[in-house]
Amino acid sequence: MSRIVFISPYGDLSKLAQSVAGELGIEAEFHAGWLDQAGEVVRELKEPAVDIIISRGGTAEYLAENFEIPVVRLKMSAYDILECMHEAKRYCKNIVITIFNEALIGKTILEDAFDVSITEVIFSSLPELKEKIASLALSGEYCILGGGPSVAYAAEYGLPSVFLRTSRATIEEAFLQAEQIANLRREETRKRYRLQAILDAANEGIIAVDAKGVVELYNKAAERMFGIDTLQVLGQPIATCIPNTRLDKIVSSGQAEVDEIQNIGDVRILTNRFPVQLEQETMGAVATFQELSKVVKAEQKIRKEITGKSRFHAKFHFPDIIGSSVIMEQKKEIAMNIARSDLTVLIYGPSGTGKELFAQSIHNASAREYAPFVGVNCGALPPNLLESELFGYEEGAFTGAKRKGKYGLFELAHGGTIFLDEIDSLPLEMQGRLLRVLQEREVLRIGGEAIIPVDVRVIAATNQLPDELLRQKRIREDLFYRLNVLYLELPALAAHREDLPQLCESFVSEKKLQVMPLIEKLMPFFFKYEWPGNVRELYNVTQRVSFFADSYKIGQNSRQFMEIVAPQMLRTTTGNDVDEQGLRQQVQDAEEILILRALQEQGTLDRTAAYLGIGRATLTRKLKKIREKNDVILT
Repeated sequence: MSRIVFISPYGDLSKLAQSVAGELGIEAEFHAGWLDQAGEVVRELKEPAVDIIISRGGTAEYLAENFEIPVVRLKMSAYDILECMHEAKRYCKNIVITIFNEALIGKTILEDAFDVSITEVIFSSLPELKEKIASLALSGEYCILGGGPSVAYAAEYGLPSVFLRTSRATIEEAFLQAEQIANLRREETRKRYRLQAILDAANEGIIAVDAKGVVELYNKAAERMFGIDTLQVLGQPIATCIPNTRLDKIVSSGQAEVDEIQNIGDVRILTNRFPVQLEQETMGAVATFQELSKVVKAEQKIRKEITGKSRFHAKFHFPDIIGSSVIMEQKKEIAMNIARSDLTVLIYGPSGTGKELFAQSIHNASAREYAPFVGVNCGALPPNLLESELFGYEEGAFTGAKRKGKYGLFELAHGGTIFLDEIDSLPLEMQGRLLRVLQEREVLRIGGEAIIPVDVRVIAATNQLPDELLRQKRIREDLFYRLNVLYLELPALAAHREDLPQLCESFVSEKKLQVMPLIEKLMPFFFKYEWPGNVRELYNVTQRVSFFADSYKIGQNSRQFMEIVAPQMLRTTTGNDVDEQGLRQQVQDAEEILILRALQEQGTLDRTAAYLGIGRATLTRKLKKIREKNDVILT
């Protein structure tokens, strides 16, 4: 229901208006007041809640100028004048009709009909009206026909006057017009709110300005993005309330700007800006804004849907890395520190030392953990497929290419990590292409023209000593130094034999835990073996022991069993069967080596004990035994 307010300068007009509204079935509120008094009435009514005002003369003009509410004016009609003309003629034939900012229609007809002379006094302010009536009082005899102020000024200057009343017909016409305008405003308001609701539901920030660069539209997404309240933006010049949107530039240039990346405040934005034109005239401009980070996430989600969610997933975490030896704890600590950065990493380690295990753990401990992890064995890919696999290709790029082309592995790793194992296996020309990708962070598909930006962390790995690779020129120097920002060297299994029991236990399935006593019995062989295949070889041996465990007979010679499951280990093992006493000796020797190495590095007993995670008294006791055994002077 529209809220229509009728404001009357005099009481009789209000009564007549109430009668007319009742006959028309129009609900309205009725109040008395003129000029600034009427303004106070509107303010008390809580201006925004009023849909339309009906008033007359100067009061209507005052309200229209001072409030953002449509005002329907009670216009002076012939009926209004006719009702008062007879009365005015009795006073004088020189009649003055005062009108607020409009001309009198039908003046000549009225003069002929009543045999009078009519003078129009058109005024825009009360001082002007007063001045004109004062001038008339000095120039002759006149009868003033007008509203309340005109009658008051006429009396002040000794002129007769007749109050110009508003007719029923005029009031009826005003009510019908007001109802029509109010209904249109209501419909426009509903459309505006509906449009605003649609815009507020959008994920993109949307801002529109008029031809002067003043903000007309500003949705909730833009409010969240820029951190500026809607009330602070609407109706304001865009250049002052939100700098660097360039919408004022679009208005002046009339040229669109598409897929631009920029900073607005502290936010990295992807924006599209378009002029609003009508018949080649620029009427304003509109822009859409998206936070670049959200665009990347959305793109990544799409890529995951295309490629499958499980294919490029890192399943290992640091707790999955088995080994509590000092050296392994050190390597895990270094790797965890690496995970906190986003720099390129080079991992060196002999084959089977768990380079990908560490790479996946670094990825899962980094800020990219929810993004793809793409592992590539460069040595396993044929040279003729390397380029298409790494960088992708467009449709028709070569014979046999897929109809819609193919994403490259760098594209699929966008937002996440790509692990390049056996990086030294890449042909030198391919290394040059890879170097450019690492430097520019963009790829070009085979047969493509569009440059595709990629946000990828690179972890490379090799099982060859880096110095040897450079010496043999198997890797480009510029690529090597581009990869070797952070460096992680993994130890061979022989360097941390103390982890053998823990590793073996982790490799044995729950159903086969009963084989652990057998593995422990065989552990002396494990301790003496060099493990050229490292952890991978240990896993295989453990599986063979589990498989043949049922054929092992109590009392059977351990060496004979080892000849069945791992004869290669016997070829590097000296002496006869190693018994449990030998196992204990191996463990003890390993412990002594660790303690002496730690003491040398840490310098003091307190620091050494803290480093090893044991008490000072325990460390002192163990050092005493080592000294007695080896006659070593320890400080």
